[in-house]
Amino acid sequence: MVTIKVDEHNLKTIENDFKDFIVDRNIGYILFYIQTKDYIITAYDNKKGKIYKVTIQGEDPMPLAKKYSIEENIMPKKQKVIKESPIFIDVDYQIGSDEVGTGDFLAPIVVCAAYVDNSTMQLIKEFNVHDSKKISDSVILKVVPTILKKIHYSCKILSNDKYNHLVARGLSMNAIKAILHNACLTSLHKRCPYVNNIYVDKFCEEDKYYFYISTQEQKTTNIVFKEKGETFFPSVALASWVARYYLLIETKNLSTKLKMEVPLGASKTVDEFVTNYLKSHTLDDLKLICKTNFVNFKNLLEVKLF
Repeated sequence: MVTIKVDEHNLKTIENDFKDFIVDRNIGYILFYIQTKDYIITAYDNKKGKIYKVTIQGEDPMPLAKKYSIEENIMPKKQKVIKESPIFIDVDYQIGSDEVGTGDFLAPIVVCAAYVDNSTMQLIKEFNVHDSKKISDSVILKVVPTILKKIHYSCKILSNDKYNHLVARGLSMNAIKAILHNACLTSLHKRCPYVNNIYVDKFCEEDKYYFYISTQEQKTTNIVFKEKGETFFPSVALASWVARYYLLIETKNLSTKLKMEVPLGASKTVDEFVTNYLKSHTLDDLKLICKTNFVNFKNLLEVKLF
């Protein structure tokens, strides 16, 4: 990857030269990003002047860098090339957040925000960090402890007992997620206040998100919301790995406590687990470890297993 500085003329030239390959525009501080067979080109806005930053990712980015840069000396960033490593549209300093557990009947909700800089990008490339849903749990459990020692992050874990209390107070799932995301982002942004690019894996409309967090004392704003954010932004991908790790640890701890293997998801396997669980536990016990507004719980009441 090479980072160059361009003036307005060269920025327009890049835009015109690759106009047929522009994938998206105006994503937060990203003016546009281009994806061709050989390159990912990302242009960043500059609020302070008429010089813009452009990153070029590809096997041989130097010819393009020399063509468009206004600087004479261009030094590519030395990065270890990993086969099939994901290519993100923004690899600049950033914070991103993601959540897991919202579709699990028995697991807690875990939200994480992660900070990414140049050194973090080396880790992301080394361990091929991308969408946690596409990685086995065994890999997450093996790799993430090493990663955690070398990154800045903030994580919130909401037990199902507390989740049920919030739902009883009238909060929706999206409202709960928004509050947790805001808490993680605000905590991490305090430690990295110089970061401008903040990304969230989009789960609701922007105006709804800000409405959900409007009563919070401290709020992080100027967020870029993008569906499948983990495929666009390394900070969101990293956050998804960390969140998944803590969900697996919490579920493992619950399994140890109950002396039963607690399954994830909300499938028939989960229903079978609950049926066995209720042979030696009460309904009140179950309410402490499950999300009571899930269909699984309502179905159990209907068949009168208790």
